[in-house]
Amino acid sequence: MTLAIPFAMLAAATEGGHGEGEETISDVVMHHISNADMQLWPFDLVAPFSKGALFMVIAVGLLLPLLGYAFRRSRITGGAPTGLTNALEAVVVFIRDDIAVTNMGKKYGRMFTPFLCTLFFFILTCNLLGMVPGGYAATSNMNVTGTLALITLALMILSGMVAMGPIGYFKHMVPAGTPIFIAPLLVLIEVISTFVKPIALTIRLGANMTAGHIVILVMMSFVFIFQNIFVGIFVSVPMAVAISLLELIVAFIQAYVFTLLSAIFIGMMVHSAH
Repeated sequence: MTLAIPFAMLAAATEGGHGEGEETISDVVMHHISNADMQLWPFDLVAPFSKGALFMVIAVGLLLPLLGYAFRRSRITGGAPTGLTNALEAVVVFIRDDIAVTNMGKKYGRMFTPFLCTLFFFILTCNLLGMVPGGYAATSNMNVTGTLALITLALMILSGMVAMGPIGYFKHMVPAGTPIFIAPLLVLIEVISTFVKPIALTIRLGANMTAGHIVILVMMSFVFIFQNIFVGIFVSVPMAVAISLLELIVAFIQAYVFTLLSAIFIGMMVHSAH
């Protein structure tokens, strides 16, 4: 869903009005941002998986050999890492020291570094796959982002119970010395606050990854809406290129933000024990 948008489909959507059964530009946009079932070309059969599922499998298929090769090579050769290994190690160290340890403390920061690294690299890869011509960003689907947020929620609750104990976890919702008639209200607020956090994670990532793709598609459709080649050359293409570059930056930022907020939310539970 980048500059390699199927112009033929957009052109067909604008030709000859909008008769019954005819595809419109809005249909084309929704086709590229929705998590539709895959079509097995050239047989035109519906595959037993969606675009989101396919590109998540592709993301995992890219990450496992890439990361495995990079760090295995470092262990075999020994000495200082170079090239790809050095770049990946710098990212891992940044996540460990500046995200995990900073927000969770040294003990829990090191414990949760593998999880946070997994989150970052998986989300980043899914985001970048959405920039590939004909690709799809699985992280633009709320089911995917919601599942990632639920994993963070589960770790928030479990880490809180481990750090404070099951009873202590529920006791921390009501500070010591709180009047008894206010305690139920504080518990309600704390429960709502706990479940609002993953909802915010879900919407933030999904909305940001969807919005950019919609804007790019709309920019490229201007040439067919106005049916003027100069609009395409001087308006649509430059604006689509600019939005694409912005989307590339957003792909990294959103992976970082999701990882950072997950560390902060889990760290808040862990630090409540102290």
